[in-house]
Amino acid sequence: MDVETLRQLADWTPPQVEAIVSNGILLPETRLVLYGQWKSWKSLSIMHLAFCIAAGIPWYGFKTSKRRVLVVQIEIPKAEFRKRVLKYANGNQSWPDGILFSTVPYLKLDHSFGFNSLDTACKIHQPEVVIIDPLYKVLSGDVSNSYDVGKFLDNMDIIRDKHHTAIAIVHHTRKPKTTGDGIAVDRGAEESMGSSYIMNWLDTGIGVKVTGESSIQYDFGPMRQDRKSTRLNSS
Repeated sequence: MDVETLRQLADWTPPQVEAIVSNGILLPETRLVLYGQWKSWKSLSIMHLAFCIAAGIPWYGFKTSKRRVLVVQIEIPKAEFRKRVLKYANGNQSWPDGILFSTVPYLKLDHSFGFNSLDTACKIHQPEVVIIDPLYKVLSGDVSNSYDVGKFLDNMDIIRDKHHTAIAIVHHTRKPKTTGDGIAVDRGAEESMGSSYIMNWLDTGIGVKVTGESSIQYDFGPMRQDRKSTRLNSS
């Protein structure tokens, strides 16, 4: 642990930081959580983000800097995931070299074996962004238990610090609640399923919501960087 005087801290020059996604959405070595209900196109949204970063092209108008991205997808079998990835790549004519995929089943990142597996992959492939899709599948414990979630988040912070990578996680929200009049209650990031540790841990939270047959709404909620919350509609 390094200890500095006030003068030493004042004399230290921070390194120049180039945002991975502009407007403070994703900076190097920061943490993003993209959350939404079941069937709200979360995986498609995070895939689009991964391809944009790997290619260094804008993501819904936000500038990106070209980075190496590792997508760790646990939810669907490799064959089905391959179909989804190729459909996206062919449909968008996007084949960046800097995007990597892993579909290892039963990967539990709150345990040492799963952590060591990801640690080794990061050491070999040196991604600058690691995407985990979805969170509940990489937990062997209870997503509502602060101790179980805390182990996972601590491991992600070790990966982040050790390999100088940003972390992006896909997460589910709770079942929607309604008022006595039947009006849906939207509590933003607080709708996230499980322990509040997750929302306290993130640097950027993005809510995803389907608003039409082929349209999505993104709510940029909690952000540790100095920027106001905003809303983006995409179709």
